[in-house]
Amino acid sequence: MRYTSNYLQDAMSTLGVTIEEFRELFKKRGKVYAVYLYEQVAGFFWTEKRDEVLHIHALTIEDEFQGKGLGKRILQEIESQYNEGAKVLEIGVHLSNVRAMKLYENFGFVKIKEFSDIGFIVMRKDLTN
Repeated sequence: MRYTSNYLQDAMSTLGVTIEEFRELFKKRGKVYAVYLYEQVAGFFWTEKRDEVLHIHALTIEDEFQGKGLGKRILQEIESQYNEGAKVLEIGVHLSNVRAMKLYENFGFVKIKEFSDIGFIVMRKDLTN
């Protein structure tokens, strides 16, 4: 997962979070789901409900499974089954991950914030329409 490690290191540094603190956060906040394809782990997604917003902390797909429509299928599942009654979906994406940004835009997400110090944007999709 080429984008994940660089982004996480930069984000943890900016936020002043150690890898140990991040591991605890990952275990205690929200829910993490593994994604399987052909009986192999193809990726995962991590969500957390905050009031009426379902924040997608991470949606990662292993390199060998990219380009097969899996990201779109995961987003459809999150929206239909894993949204916990949210009115809004939010997802963060590193600016270098152009494919992911295009996928999110095509799925109806729009950019709402940019954190230029870590090269990261937050995108949002309204589920009430």
